[in-house]
Amino acid sequence: MNRHGRIDRRACLKGLGVSLALPLMDSMGWADTGKTKPPVRIGFMYMPHGVIMNQFWPVDADSYLGSPPQAIQSLRPVLDQCLMMKGVSGVPIAPFNGAPHALELSTWLTATLPAPEKRNEINIAISADQIAANHVGAFTSLPSLELATMPQTWKENQEGLNEGYYSHCSFSSPTQAVPAEVNPRNVLQRLFNKQEQAGGRGRGNRRR
Repeated sequence: MNRHGRIDRRACLKGLGVSLALPLMDSMGWADTGKTKPPVRIGFMYMPHGVIMNQFWPVDADSYLGSPPQAIQSLRPVLDQCLMMKGVSGVPIAPFNGAPHALELSTWLTATLPAPEKRNEINIAISADQIAANHVGAFTSLPSLELATMPQTWKENQEGLNEGYYSHCSFSSPTQAVPAEVNPRNVLQRLFNKQEQAGGRGRGNRRR
């Protein structure tokens, strides 16, 4: 075969990428200047050790903005955009009554218990953050970003449940847990990788 008749592999991959993006073009009108705003993202924050209640919850609705409790003082500039709710119960944990640590994180965004007949496997439900990512993730560089301050390495084997239930709150499917990134360097590289590539390999390496 004549080599000149072949398609360069890089050109082929670029073409495939463009063809995959075509269905999105009609829905990307928000990128035009001045027309509409990009989609609003949603964030979930989990505090495994809880809070000091009288330093976190406002005394009443009237004092919420004017004199917020100590724990949320840093949110003053955006408190008018925040909604605080309490009394929302989690799912009943039976038949896993002996596995509170395995369920407190994994059921938080899934509102679902693991499949009792497959305790040693990940089998729960897609989480709320990934449902949102499936709807608006195509409009941003990363569909979703999962972060943590420290790795979860504690193993308890409560009720024979899979170890993944102790360290994951995000699930892209009922059987696929999404790990959280704990390394700040890796987070920055994920967020700005495209900009570094656009600026050339040399400049990207210098930044690292």
